[in-house]
Amino acid sequence: MEDILTRDSLNAQAYNRLCRDLKAGRFAPGEKLKLRDLAAEMGISPTPVREALARLISEQALEQVGHHSVRVPVMSEARFSEVRELRLMLEGQAAARAAEHAGPEDVKKLAAIHERMAALKEAGDTAGELLESERFHMAVYALAGMPVLQRIVESLWLQCGPLMKALQTHALGEPRKQHPHHMVMRGLRKHDAEVARRGIHDEIERTAAPILAYLRERAAAVEQPSAPVRRTAGQTA
Repeated sequence: MEDILTRDSLNAQAYNRLCRDLKAGRFAPGEKLKLRDLAAEMGISPTPVREALARLISEQALEQVGHHSVRVPVMSEARFSEVRELRLMLEGQAAARAAEHAGPEDVKKLAAIHERMAALKEAGDTAGELLESERFHMAVYALAGMPVLQRIVESLWLQCGPLMKALQTHALGEPRKQHPHHMVMRGLRKHDAEVARRGIHDEIERTAAPILAYLRERAAAVEQPSAPVRRTAGQTA
């Protein structure tokens, strides 16, 4: 019994660590991850890491490229647009439902998470900022009391995580006086479902713009033909 519990604990540890790294943008699109390297880094045997990787492959957060390696998927613009559309629909609904149930203590906890996120952003800790942003969103969606919806949303965040690196190189556009989180919290505080929904939509669209710019630039670079080979006099094909 103890061995089973230990194995399950290690599986969860490996899975949670990989999820955190994906959501924090640690791994870039197209990057290969080797089983033994990941296991050595976590200080555990390859078996729980292999099972965690298999779970992430089933969730489309990773893809198999060999017996001992996986790769972070390279998301196309079309696929990202689909994920964005699903996020707008599902996360907006979750925020609207959360507005029906949220109490003052819930909003206070969300404010504390947002303050930590802002402090990490000020310190230049992008990975920490992204993780606190995810914590804020998932805390909002937990208030909706819709666990099936939340699991789907978490899967979408896993798929988008590696693209978050684009936010480090592509501007978010015109700076806003207030972060969209404030609109979400205002909606929860006033039990105004549409204000909460609008705050979530605003943030999703705000982050989607630089990611789309990054995807288009990458696609253009891939499609750009290579320069013709120059031949000197006397050379033949």
